Parts: sequence; structure tokens; C-alpha cells
Amino acid sequence: MFVIAFTESSFFPIPPDALLIALVLGSTTKAFRFAATCLAGSVTGALFGYAIGYFLWWTPSGDFTPIANFFFNNIPGFSVTTFNEIKRLYDEHDFWIIFTAGFTPLPYKVITISSGAFKINLSVFIIA
Repeated sequence: MFVIAFTESSFFPIPPDALLIALVLGSTTKAFRFAATCLAGSVTGALFGYAIGYFLWWTPSGDFTPIANFFFNNIPGFSVTTFNEIKRLYDEHDFWIIFTAGFTPLPYKVITISSGAFKINLSVFIIA
């Protein structure tokens, strides 16, 4: 459960919800233990996703890495201008974007990685 929640928060496309529901229904006496394990995996995975965005998007000199440039050059509609516009929205609404994404069908890993790329305050990120 921990591994699935960890990987889903950082890079894996399959959410742990179905497994968590099955485990809780199979053993209701362990429901809170399963939920806590899932929460711990999700939070640590989110921190790993944050690190991916933080360390793989920027060079130490503050320029974009080759990975970032790959996205700008190969993803239609995604440009430096778009990136800066999304960053502006994060700067204004960081907590609410991260918090809301946890309850939507949006891939959470996109939010965790972009939070690192936009250098969102780590305390705000963890709380959200």
C-alpha cells in the first residue's frame, strides 16, 4: 500500500484508492492502519515528486535544464510563456491548487512535480 501510494504521488499512473477500498472492506479493524500507511506513502511520494520538479527542472544557475527544454520543444501548447502564466497562478493560489488537486481526477503527480518546479513553499506544500 505504501509503495503504490508513494509511486502514484510522484510518477506512477495508477492510484491506490481501489486497493485501499478493498483492504478496508476486507478488514475493517485495520482500516485506520491502512489509511495511515496510504497517507504516509502519499506524502513521502509527493515530496519525491516535489524534488523531481525542483531539481530536474532548473540548473544551479537558474536556467532551464535539458529536461525542461525537451518539454517546451515537444509538448504542443506548452511554452515558456505558458509555464510563466501557470507559475503566476501558483504564486497567487498555491495552497488551493495543491489542496484541490488531491480531490480531483487530475494526476496528482503533475501537481507535485510542478510545485517543485515552481518552488512552492515546502511547508505550504506539505500542509496542502
